[in-house]
Amino acid sequence: MRFATLIVWPSIILALFAINACSFYDTTGKSVDQLINESIGIYAHNSGFPENPRESRVLWSQETGVNFTMPGIQSGNVTGASKSSDANATDAVQYQSASTMSATQTSTSETASAERSTTSSRTNAAGSWSFELRDSKTRELSLTLFQSEDAIFGTGSMNDGGDTLEVSASGSVEKDRLNLDITSLGIVSLYRLALTTNGDSVSGNYRAFSAGKEPWAGIANGIRTK
Repeated sequence: MRFATLIVWPSIILALFAINACSFYDTTGKSVDQLINESIGIYAHNSGFPENPRESRVLWSQETGVNFTMPGIQSGNVTGASKSSDANATDAVQYQSASTMSATQTSTSETASAERSTTSSRTNAAGSWSFELRDSKTRELSLTLFQSEDAIFGTGSMNDGGDTLEVSASGSVEKDRLNLDITSLGIVSLYRLALTTNGDSVSGNYRAFSAGKEPWAGIANGIRTK
């Protein structure tokens, strides 16, 4: 009886070890044939996992576009992440181009606005004018002036109380300031007028220069006749 007990207990212990080993072995999703084959040492390869490191590298190369045989070079199968990166770069370039175009248009618009503002604030001095120049004597000056942007030019005549002389005029206008150089022909003299405009009238002073004489100063007033 004791001998039989010694034989039975080892058998029971071996059976318990076998049961525990089977509990750690996962049989989920396997067929009866696979279980039988594995019980005798024959294992079926799972196609969802690489069989060796080489197959693992090939699978990774296909998914990521990395060429393991030539580091730094992507394979022909580019992943969505790479395409997304290229798309983001393209969007950035397009955004920068749009920003540059917007800045250029804004600058152009501001320049045009400034030019319109300057033009609208510039005095129109074109027309027929009659001036009185007073220093030690009084001179009558008649001018027909033309204007192109801020440039003023024209012709006329001057009477100094005796002779009537032909004159030419040139100058510029800025806002309400009118500067005119009047040059008389025959007896050559230069009258440099600095005037302030007020509608159809002007007033200011001048300096006169004549060959063989000292410069002198005077007062000028004028009105636009038409």
